[in-house]
Order: sequence, then structure tokens, then C-alpha cells
Amino acid sequence: MDSRYDAEAAARLVRDLAGHASESLALRTYTARLIGSESSLVLHGGGNTSVKATAATLHGETVDVLHVKGSGWDLATIEPQGHPAVRLAPLRQLRSLSALTDEAMVNELRANLLDSAAPNPSVETLLHAFLPARFIDHTHADAILAVCDQPEGERICASIFGRGLVWVPYVMPGFALAKRCAEAFEAVAATGEPGGPTVMVLEKHGLFTWGSTAKESYERTIAAVTRAERFGVEHSPTVTFSIASRSDITDEQVLPRLRGAAAALAGDAPERGPIVRLRSTPAILGFLARPDAAELVSKGCATPDHVIRTKPNALFVPRPAYDVDDASGAGDVLGAQLRGAMEQYAREYDEYFAAMCRLKGVTKKKLDPWPKIVLLPGLGACALGATASEADLALDLYEHTIDVMTSAAGIGAYEPVSRADLFDLEYWSLEQAKLKPAAPLPLSRCIALVTGAAGGIGRAAAMHAAVAGAHVALLDRDADGLARVAAELGTKLGKGATGRVLTFVADVREPTAVERAFVSTVSAWGGLDLVISNAGGAPEGRLDTLAGEAALRDSLALNCLSHATVARLASRIMSAQGRGGCLIFNASKSAFNPGPGFGPYAVAKSALIALMRQYAVDLGPSGIRSNAVNADRVRTGLFAGGVAESRARARGVGPDEYFRSNLLGREVTADDVAGAFVYLASARATTGCVVTVDGGNAAAFPR
Repeated sequence: MDSRYDAEAAARLVRDLAGHASESLALRTYTARLIGSESSLVLHGGGNTSVKATAATLHGETVDVLHVKGSGWDLATIEPQGHPAVRLAPLRQLRSLSALTDEAMVNELRANLLDSAAPNPSVETLLHAFLPARFIDHTHADAILAVCDQPEGERICASIFGRGLVWVPYVMPGFALAKRCAEAFEAVAATGEPGGPTVMVLEKHGLFTWGSTAKESYERTIAAVTRAERFGVEHSPTVTFSIASRSDITDEQVLPRLRGAAAALAGDAPERGPIVRLRSTPAILGFLARPDAAELVSKGCATPDHVIRTKPNALFVPRPAYDVDDASGAGDVLGAQLRGAMEQYAREYDEYFAAMCRLKGVTKKKLDPWPKIVLLPGLGACALGATASEADLALDLYEHTIDVMTSAAGIGAYEPVSRADLFDLEYWSLEQAKLKPAAPLPLSRCIALVTGAAGGIGRAAAMHAAVAGAHVALLDRDADGLARVAAELGTKLGKGATGRVLTFVADVREPTAVERAFVSTVSAWGGLDLVISNAGGAPEGRLDTLAGEAALRDSLALNCLSHATVARLASRIMSAQGRGGCLIFNASKSAFNPGPGFGPYAVAKSALIALMRQYAVDLGPSGIRSNAVNADRVRTGLFAGGVAESRARARGVGPDEYFRSNLLGREVTADDVAGAFVYLASARATTGCVVTVDGGNAAAFPR
């Protein structure tokens, strides 16, 4: 591994942060970001860094402080405030205690913050405080884990790092680990070894390095990891495994069934489920094809820090359990087999939980027993999460776990932390506090697809669905319009938009293009719960003319038959999930109250209502609901090009009066219609229904 320290870049950040951070804190920020941006060192908030400095109190007193990474910060993007200042002397005094509870430790850390509004300091703050070095870096480097997740980890690390190694047998993070590390450091220092302690390896946990400067500590991290990498290369035997390729089975055959099984077993509401992300890299496929893959996977996490994201181990599903032909009802067999594998995983988790509680004499509230990582040889690694970003986080961690398992097995034997120790961390209140589940929204864990999403009602529907918590796929033939809506969603949702929006450029009258969008949605998120079939047009013409008849044919293709294609593709996925689903069609009051010279539109929309009702009848037994919204006179692109003026003349009113001509005397907006869509998406006892959003039109009341 190469050092990426750039003296000019470091100096530039010091200048940029002048007035906001001291030089030492600015340099601490710089090298912390270097560490955080290297995924083989730390991932997603992992690791921690510190610097000892001085700070002034309100009374002008200068005190020694420890700037240490705060909870919730990611090293890759950390700012100076991500290393809150804690009074150093009171922390060091704690070392004289024989024991300290987690609650008391957290209280002491918070009580000694200079800024009471700062985030909680890292749970490993006392370890940083007890060591004498000015700058300290802690990582979970893959190469280090590969050599310390071994039965003979101490011997191997001693051969790599020599007498300057500080080896610390596994201890759970917290006060006890901090004291153990300080004692081990001092024991090596007392030997008088030239250069003193140079590197600390925590058995089955990770690496600590230090230095008098940020550069020195960082480059010691890089040097230590490089030595471990070289050892792995030099001591791993050359083993040839067959090159694995993707199975012929498709994402659509597997992922909806996996998602449906997971949702059913976890007790999710109908039409909701986890987001399923799949990765099929050559490295993942190659690992899963190893004859010892299942055995390695069963041994657990590469570092205990991963357990809250990936569970103690992944679910490995042997290939024959899902690699089946989708014909002749085999899909149902596939779903049952995946469900059976997950049920077995849950039983084993329950046994593990009960055994650990008995062993330790404790009573705990059991976490959910379902896997977060599902490994499918020939297909890849799947992660299940409440959101795509949560699932991606777990996949990132597990990809690196695969790297560690592969390297460790080559060096000797992969032997991570014991289940008993893993249990302690999994059920540690300070570790669980890192998980901050968002408050559920009406469409949380819902995968939605909106057609005609580039503007007007489709745009509003996409906005409302996303704000309500859904992952939303946007489909339209207008590429520029789609890009604008996607950008608007990104601005509106902020960080919450990550991984939750897809766009597909397609004309709904082209079944092949539409099918690609549905298949890609499944590949991205694992399934589909809600379709808002909105795309359409408003052709005019008298049906007793050739032009009117031609317009009718075109209108039927766009305003009815394209909806049939969308519904067919959606119901195929929903049926595979076995969790119901929701089809919502944007119809029109014209279906019940046609206007003069508007036959091509009205007839097609009447057919769409009939289509909706037929789907309600046919798919009701499968729990798939079918409903429609009848809107009227909404200012969208549908009324552009003189259509609004033409319809107003046909009704004998002006354009503005035309849009307000209803029982409520108010203009209906796209947001009004979108609100009806979201309502129907949550109305689980409603199907075959037409909801009017037209301000009130007695002639168009459904009957």
C-alpha cells in the first residue's frame, strides 16, 4: 500500500481551516481523511483517530485535551468538529480504577467535553488517552485482519513486525481494553528495545499506530499494512480454483422470491419488504465457488465491529437450492427453498442467542434472527436492508470480509473472534447505539415505479412517493425532464436520496424498453410493490371522422394498451414476491363524463377503467390491488399546445374559468392527484376503486 500523504495538500488544508481549527487538528483531519478514503483500512464510520493538543477555556485557562473521533462521523469526510475535544487529565485519572461500567465511562467522556453539544467521543477514547503518543490511528485493515484472525496470530505478527510489536490478546472494546493496551505498550517500552514500541495489533480486531506528527502516524499505518500484505503474498500457497461465472438464472427469477420470503418471515406488512442489493463481482463469484466457502462463511465476522451490520455470519445457500428452471412452477419451488434456508438460519440464530444467554447468565432482548447477507453461488452476494444505502453498507463490509477470509485461509486458517465474544459486542448497548433507524414513513420499504415521471402529475407522484419513504424508479421518454426530476428529488431528500432514485428513458408504447426498466428495477432493489401507471396524452377529434378514428387508435395504444403492458410486467414481479402489490392507473373524469370532440381520449380512458377493474378481479386472490384516480383539468403538459384553450372553448368558458369549473370552485393541482396516489398505495383493503380528484363534477361521479 502506498502513502498518499501530500505535504502541499496538507498545508493547503491547514490554511483553509485557519480560524476554525488549530494546525494540529487540521493535520489530524487531513490524515484521518486519507485513512477513511481507503476502503481496505476502514469502512463506513469504522476506525478512529486522535490528537493530543491544548485548548483555552472560557476563563482563558490552557488545558490539555484529546481531540478524538466522535460518534456518527466517517473518517473519509470528517471535519474538525468530528474530533471533539475532551479534557485529557480526567481521562487519564480513570486508569487508576479497577473497573468502570460502560454507562459511567460514557458519562465521564461527556462530562469532560469542552463543548456539551459535541457528539459522543469514540468508545475507544480511553485507549487513545492512555497511550502517550500525540497522534494515534486505529484501523481494521484487511491485511492486518488476515494475519491476526489466525490460531497462531501472535507468532505470525511477531515474525512480521519484530520486537517492536505490541500484541494484545482479544478484549472487548471499552475500559478493560484501554487498560490492557496501555499495559502491553508499557511492557514493550520497558524492554529497552531500540525504537521502542512501533505497532500495536489487537487480536482479531485491528491495528493501532502512533507518531509525534500526523504524517508519522499515518505512514506507520501504511508501512504496517504493507508488511502484512507482503507476508500474505509470500506465505500463501498457489491454489488454483476454477474461474466462476454467473449462472444463467436471472435476477428476476431469484431476487423477488428472496425478498418476498424475507418480508413474510420478518412480518413485514403486505406490499413492503427489505431492499435487496446484489453484487456479482469476479472475486465474489470466485470465492463462492470455493469448495470450502460454506465452512469459511460459517466462522463469522472478520472483525467484531461488523457484527451489527452483517450479523454473526452470512446465510450460504448451496447452489442446487435455487439454480432451477423457472418453467413449470419451479419458481414456487425456488421460493419455498429460499424461505426454508432463511427459516433454518433463524433457528440457528435462536439457538446461538439462547446458548449465549445461558453461558453468560444474562437476559437480553433478542434482535431479529434474519440474515442480512445471503450468499448465492453462481449469482453473487445479496444484502437486505431497510434502504439501498443500508444494504450497500453491509455489502461493502462483506466484500472486505471475503478478502480477509481468502487471505487468511491462504496464510493458515481463518479463525476470527469466538461466538461468545461476538455476542458480547452484538448486544453491547454502546454498539447498538450506532444504529439509528429512521422513523418509519407511509411508504418505507416500498419499491415504486412511476411512468410519465418527467413532468406534471408523474413528477408530483414521484415526489410524493419518495417523500413518503419509497424507493422510486422514474420512467419517461423525456431524458432531460427525467434528469431534472431526479436532481430535484436529490435536493429535496438530501442524503436520504442516496440509492433511492432510478431513471429509465423509455416510451411506454415500446414493451421491450419498458420491460428493461422493470428488470433493471428488480436488479437494483430486489422487487416491486407499487406502480403508478401515469403516462398518457390528450388527443382530440370527432370519432365520426377519419382523423378522429386515427387519433382513437393512437390513443388506445398510449392511454390503454401501454398501461396493460405496465400492469402485466408489474404483476409478474409482484406474483413472484408473493406479497401482494398495488397498481394505480391515472385515468380521467372523461371516462364517465366525456367532453365534445374529445372522443379519442375519453374512449381510451374508459377502456383503462375497465382494464383496472379486470385486474382487480383477476389479481385480487393474489393480494394485488388495482385502483384508478380520475383527475380533471390539471395544468400539466397534457394541456399544452392549445389543448387547454380548445377544451375551454368546447365548454364555453375561458381557460382560467375552465380549470376552476367544479363544485368546489378551486383549481386541482398535480399535488392533489399525487396525494390520492399515495393514499391508495396505503389503502390495503381497497381494490377496484375509482378515486375522483376533480374538485367535484356531479356528471362524473363514479357509478
